[in-house]
Amino acid sequence: MAWNWKWRREVVELNLVDKIERIEAPVYRSTGGPIFKVAIATACRMDCLYCPFRVGSNCARIFWKPEKLVRVFISLYRHRVVRGIFLTSGYFSDPDRVVEQMLEVVEKLRKIGYKGYVHVRLMPGTSKHLVRETLRLCDRVGLNVEAPSKQHFSEIAPSKGDWRRDIVDRLIYAASIAGKPDRIDTQFVVGASGESDEDILETSYWLVHKGVGRLHYSPYTPISGTPLAEKKPPTPQDRVYRLYQAWSLMRYYGFDLNFIKLALQENGMLTRTRDLKRVVAERLGIGREHRIDPLEARVEELLLVPGIGPQTARRIVRIREKGSLTVDVLRKILGGRWRKAVKYLDLSRLPGKRLL
Repeated sequence: MAWNWKWRREVVELNLVDKIERIEAPVYRSTGGPIFKVAIATACRMDCLYCPFRVGSNCARIFWKPEKLVRVFISLYRHRVVRGIFLTSGYFSDPDRVVEQMLEVVEKLRKIGYKGYVHVRLMPGTSKHLVRETLRLCDRVGLNVEAPSKQHFSEIAPSKGDWRRDIVDRLIYAASIAGKPDRIDTQFVVGASGESDEDILETSYWLVHKGVGRLHYSPYTPISGTPLAEKKPPTPQDRVYRLYQAWSLMRYYGFDLNFIKLALQENGMLTRTRDLKRVVAERLGIGREHRIDPLEARVEELLLVPGIGPQTARRIVRIREKGSLTVDVLRKILGGRWRKAVKYLDLSRLPGKRLL
C-alpha cells in the first residue's frame, strides 16, 4: 500500500470468542467521501511491471475471509468513518472465481440490510453473466484498461490477457447494460508505457462515447522492487491534471476530440502551463478573429467560451429565449467569471451598458 494524503488507516476492534482483534483498515478519501477500499486478496499470478503485488514479489500476501471483511466494513460504516466500500483483488485465480469471491462479500452485505454504496473492480476476462450479476448488486462497476492501446498494454502487463477482448470489450459490454454512464469506470496508469497524451485522449474519447462515464488517470509512481522502478520516472501531477480537464471537456462540455487536440504540442503532449479551454478557444480564433454572440450562439458554441460551463450556457439560452438577456444580466450570471469570458464574447448587439 502506497500511503499518501488520500489514504488513512483506521483501527477496527472485532470482538471474537476469546480475544479482541485489532485490524488496520485502509480508508480512501474519494471525491464523494471516505471509502473502505480493499483488495480481498493481494496474491496475484500476473506480472504487471509496475505493480508491487506482481507474481514473484516479496510483498505480504493477504486473503480476507468474507465474514471478517463484512464485519470490519459494517463497523466502519456504523461509526460513520466511511460512506461505502470498494472491492478489488489480485488476480490469484481464474477471473470468474475472483469476481465470485468479491460478490460473496457484496451478497452478505445486502443480505444483512446494507443498501449503501458498493463499487467492484472486475477482472480481465470476466464472464458476461458475472458482469450482469455485478451490475445487479453494485452501484458502480469498473475494469481497468491501464493503457491506451494493445501495444502499450502488452509492454506493462504482458500476461494480463488480451487488451481488446478481455478488457475493453468487457468494459463496453458493461456500459451497454448499466443504464447510466456513471455506473461504469476505468483507469489509465499514466506514464507507465511511454504513451503520449494524444494516445490517451483518443482512447478516452472513444470510451466516453461508448458509455464509460468515469475515467481515472493514475500517475505512474515507481515502486521499489518492480521492473519499471528504475526505468520510468514518476509521472508529474500536472500531466494528470490536464488529462482530467480534457476528460471533463469531452464528457460534460461535449467537446469534439479534434478541438481538444488543438491544445496538443508537437510531441503529442498537452500543454501544462495554460488552461486547456483557453488554449482551444484561442486556436479556434475566438476572441481574435471572431467572438461568440450570446444573442445567437447555441449551447455548444457558448461552451467554447472560457468561464462558461454547461449550467451557465443553458441558463443564458433560457433567459435569452424570454427576451431578458442584457449586459447587466449576463454580468450577474457570470459573476467572478465575467472578466475571463468577456474578451471572447460579442456584446455589440446586447442591450445595456458595455462597461468592462
